[in-house]
Amino acid sequence: MRIVVIGGGFAGISAKAINKEAIVIDEREYFELTPKLVNFIEGEGAETALIPRNVDLKEKVRKIDFKERTVETQSKNIKYDKLIIAIGYEQDLSRIKGAERYSLKYEGFRDAMKLKDKVKSVNSLIIAGGGPLGIELAGSIVKANSKVKVKLIEAEDRLLPFLSPETSRYALKLLEEIGVEVELKTSIEEIVEGGALTSKGLIKGELVVFAGGFKGNSLIREWDLSSKNDRMLVNEYLMSVDYEDVFGAGDCATFKNGFIPQSAQIASQSGEVAMRNALSKGELIKFRPKTRAIVLRVGDKYFGELEGKFIKGNTAKLIKNVAIELTKSKIRIASAVPQLVQ
Repeated sequence: MRIVVIGGGFAGISAKAINKEAIVIDEREYFELTPKLVNFIEGEGAETALIPRNVDLKEKVRKIDFKERTVETQSKNIKYDKLIIAIGYEQDLSRIKGAERYSLKYEGFRDAMKLKDKVKSVNSLIIAGGGPLGIELAGSIVKANSKVKVKLIEAEDRLLPFLSPETSRYALKLLEEIGVEVELKTSIEEIVEGGALTSKGLIKGELVVFAGGFKGNSLIREWDLSSKNDRMLVNEYLMSVDYEDVFGAGDCATFKNGFIPQSAQIASQSGEVAMRNALSKGELIKFRPKTRAIVLRVGDKYFGELEGKFIKGNTAKLIKNVAIELTKSKIRIASAVPQLVQ
């Protein structure tokens, strides 16, 4: 049975690690270790975030014929018996007026390169969003350029509103200690040249970094799959609601009746379950996403939650490092023996 995986991110490599005979298609020859992009912004080399790897076919997917079970790339038409779509997320800058024109998105390494370059020359900067990305970006930007004045804007009444109040307070404390100005209960109505128009008036900044507005991948819509916010709709077994031989994994997929969080660890879990179900000839596994740990870093200080309990210091740092090493191990397994694609 031929199983094709479109996308070689966290979900894709986790799927491939389960089934080394699967064919992974991805146009990138490097794996983007997104948690390490902030290290790159701080001054470390690109190799800290870009991990060399093999994919079975390094090409862009042009279209999918779901009836004929064929994936068309730039040079091949690849037949499949089962298909796993794991093409990640995008940011939806259309949510805020002016964002597409006046703000910098942050989806991957190319955006990190732009930000790293711009941070060197600006004196003031706004981060739109007080979630994990916004908080880590604020810390990395200050570390990269201690002279830049960073303002972080969050619409809710606290940072990291999906975590405990203790974690939110600690994040605020760390940011304020390094000089970041945090504006809570402040919604951004429009991003303009030189700042952001908010519910509290104009907040000035030479550069606005968009650290929110996550959705699925627009290709889901282009491929005419049932979707919600450009996230492919799947059932509890991660099977497409449109085709029984197609599965969705990672940030590009969500439950038809429910929600799948968007994170690297959930993406990895879903990649494994999607592959096991694609391989199954009997009972399928229900996907139950579980956030075991969330660890953030501001400067050299690590903190977060483990099984819902606040952690910081060496414990948090160890969990973060172990997670990264596990990902690197999966990359090695997934790229060890590339398949010959006919």
